Amino acid sequence: MSNAYDVLRGHHDVLRGLGSRFKAAPVGSAGRQEILDELLHEFTIHMRIEDDIYYPALAEASRLIAIAHAEHRQIYDQLAVALRTPAGSPHHVDEWNCFITVLEAHADEEERDLVPPPAPVDLTDAELENLGQRMLAEMARQRNSKWERLHVKARTALLKAF
Repeated sequence: MSNAYDVLRGHHDVLRGLGSRFKAAPVGSAGRQEILDELLHEFTIHMRIEDDIYYPALAEASRLIAIAHAEHRQIYDQLAVALRTPAGSPHHVDEWNCFITVLEAHADEEERDLVPPPAPVDLTDAELENLGQRMLAEMARQRNSKWERLHVKARTALLKAF
């Protein structure tokens, strides 16, 4: 699976699966926190491969990419709200479910609008393969990087604090 479209769809499925596992885990449990840590790490990886690799390759679809970037900000905004909602709050589960819903809606819209992108973008099979390889390499680099894990934890702490 190294075609860029397959990489994105596959990673969307990873995020959806983590979202389902997170929603099913007991609130306040260590297991739920572990799933959240993994979800936030994979979410950060996903935003990076899209913003740094996939979207630049689709520069001709600039209006749709601008919308996708706005959706990324919306996801981060909802994440910040969820992180600031204490586990004992009656709104805790609702805020986290809203985060998962916004994340999944973005994946669905992206698959509908940008995988594949509309004309005039026309990537060859070789370009898609190269793009997919670059995305997979970046995903692996980030998954194996202690620095990236610390970066995600720091970003999470900042979102929670402000």
